[in-house]
Amino acid sequence: MTDAPRPFRRRIFVNTLAVGAGNLWSIVVSVIALPLTLRGLGTDAFGTWVLLSTFSAMTGWFSLADLGIGAATTREVALKASVDDRDGARGAVASSLVLFGGLGVIFAGLFAWIGPITLPTLFGTPTDLVADLQFAIVVYAAQVLVDQLTNAAEAALDGLQRVDLSRSVDAIRRTAVAVAVAVVALAGGGLRGVAVASLASSVFGAAVALMFLHRQEHRWWRSPSRRAMRSLIAYGKTIAVLQPLGVIQRQMDRLIVGAVLGPAAVTLVEIATQIQNGSTAILVASSYAAAPASSWVHAREEGGLLRELLVRGTKYSLLLTYPVTVGAILLAPDLVHVWVGPSYAAAAGLAALALLDTMVSAPMQVSSNILIGAGRASDVLRTAVLTVAINLCASLVLVHVMGAAGVFVGTLIALAFFVPLLGRAACRLVDLRPAELFRAAVAPALLACVPLAVAVGLVVVAPLRPLVTILLGTLLGGLVYVGVTAAFVLSPAEREEIRSMFRRRRAGPADG
Repeated sequence: MTDAPRPFRRRIFVNTLAVGAGNLWSIVVSVIALPLTLRGLGTDAFGTWVLLSTFSAMTGWFSLADLGIGAATTREVALKASVDDRDGARGAVASSLVLFGGLGVIFAGLFAWIGPITLPTLFGTPTDLVADLQFAIVVYAAQVLVDQLTNAAEAALDGLQRVDLSRSVDAIRRTAVAVAVAVVALAGGGLRGVAVASLASSVFGAAVALMFLHRQEHRWWRSPSRRAMRSLIAYGKTIAVLQPLGVIQRQMDRLIVGAVLGPAAVTLVEIATQIQNGSTAILVASSYAAAPASSWVHAREEGGLLRELLVRGTKYSLLLTYPVTVGAILLAPDLVHVWVGPSYAAAAGLAALALLDTMVSAPMQVSSNILIGAGRASDVLRTAVLTVAINLCASLVLVHVMGAAGVFVGTLIALAFFVPLLGRAACRLVDLRPAELFRAAVAPALLACVPLAVAVGLVVVAPLRPLVTILLGTLLGGLVYVGVTAAFVLSPAEREEIRSMFRRRRAGPADG
């Protein structure tokens, strides 16, 4: 960004690379761990474990247990650090840990008490798995508390513009959990064993998170204050209303399918969702730094830089996300065949629909992050309330008509309202016309995918084995896309800026 201070530009670049690397590693871990865990647990037990995991404190229902304080922590720490108020930043960090810990205790206790009574019936759990599920719920409740502490540390690191460290924590924790769960499942540990393995790995992840935070801010634990807690709660109230909508959006598909069609159908949805997560991981990685960066820029009242962050951030995010999404849609049958076997072929169509959902929503990812980071979460909230309501109603109806595919079609219907409404809100914030954002950021990425789709499509229709189709399609599509993007989509100035950022990265770490 042409008018941004160089260290800040480098910090955004480093943070984005860190999120990308962390998410790429998470994809690799998931690709390896899912079929192993599925093999070890079996279809019904695996589907039950997936349903229990929807209560995760990281991305599931209990991520709501922070009442919006996580996003408020990132914003508050960024605001204080941007003007060199180190004492204020430490106070926000310490107060956040206290609030997270207290709320974690409350929600974990409620889950351990109520969960064993209600969830087996809600999940339609087979009789032979009920006792194991009840034990796993109690263990998972303890994990809720542990993961809340990890969330607090990661939010503080994000606010300090050390997204690279927070994503490292996330990658370490995810890897430990996935490996431990897969190993225990293959060893015959069942639901009980994988729950204990997941808890132990989460404890390790929390210890790593607090160690990284300590190295970044040595005296953070000394300064919790009621004033800082009130400030976090005040902004967190808006996020607390917004967060359930995001969690519902992510988890409703599994729960609706599980309640209507049973745990076996949830396995198909989970396979499709994990394929979708490959493109979503790239989308999140390429847009994640926009939230803490917009808080920093907004505090300095640099409107031009905020506008450029929206346009350039959206363009680059889509240029990275769209080719993977389009390629995965075309290769979905082969991906499912190679990954989990032909017996789960029905998941390929669901994966294509899920990836289409990502493609439609992707242009608004940077916009949403910037609005939240700039203190305009209420704009996101109003749009999200309408979107989730439409999605929920449509999915509940369509799952009875179309089966599991109905939940993904319901999301597409809801996105038809979400994208234009949120796009206008983001453009108002930076004084930009929506048509200009589409022309400058969205259209180039869409056009660049046309030759890629042709190249991959030719490989798909050829009489090749699934693995050969995936490898050849990825190679040919990637070469075509890189060539088209470099020659026709990126301007000479943009190409030079990207090259210069990589040269600085190789020359030494960015201090930000």
